[in-house]
Amino acid sequence: METANSLVHSLDLLADTYNYNHWVYSLLRPYIGDRVLEVGAGIGNLTRFLLQCERVVCLEPDRNNIAALNQLAQVHLNLKIIGATVETFSRRQLPSSGVDTVICVNVLEHIEDDTYATRRMVSTLRKEGRLLLYVPACQWAYGVLDASLGHLRRYSKQRLYELAREVGVRLVMCRYINFVGLFGWWWTSRISKETYIDPQKARFLDRLVPFLSASERLVKPIVGQSLLAILVKG
Repeated sequence: METANSLVHSLDLLADTYNYNHWVYSLLRPYIGDRVLEVGAGIGNLTRFLLQCERVVCLEPDRNNIAALNQLAQVHLNLKIIGATVETFSRRQLPSSGVDTVICVNVLEHIEDDTYATRRMVSTLRKEGRLLLYVPACQWAYGVLDASLGHLRRYSKQRLYELAREVGVRLVMCRYINFVGLFGWWWTSRISKETYIDPQKARFLDRLVPFLSASERLVKPIVGQSLLAILVKG
């Protein structure tokens, strides 16, 4: 129950952190095609930026989150909501020709069998389609906050390269994101041992995002709170 409450709190808080959401989208944008599958769409914090695409299909298992997504779908006819997880959705619910982009942001770390989940995502892609993974990085930063949010792991570049090999795709790019945020997370999760993301701290970091994103465009961080990986189906 505590994990579920923490997740709801986290999603609601992220709805108020526009700069962070837009930063994530701006990192993904160069790799997004016309037909998109978003895995674990939540309440639509990222979905709102995808509505310019020709077709967007959202996978989301939580009924409350689906209600929020359905409000978007009522006014955006290019948006389809499927109430399922990546492990349980039916391939027949997607376009028969497949999608050209799968987006999975802060979801894979919640899934026990991440290889199977990744293979399922890849199966929906057309040839040369892209899987965009955005996951928490650095297992040494894993702590109480991760556990309360239902994170089973944090990722390394090596693990993402292994994952790509396991499912038979090419990993063409893998980079760390948010150098500053990593150490804030480490302190909160391992030293302070907080089980919720503090709204005041999150909004303060959100105000820093324009400066962080600009600096990381100039100098790629050698470590970060998250990893962005681009996998291409052969």
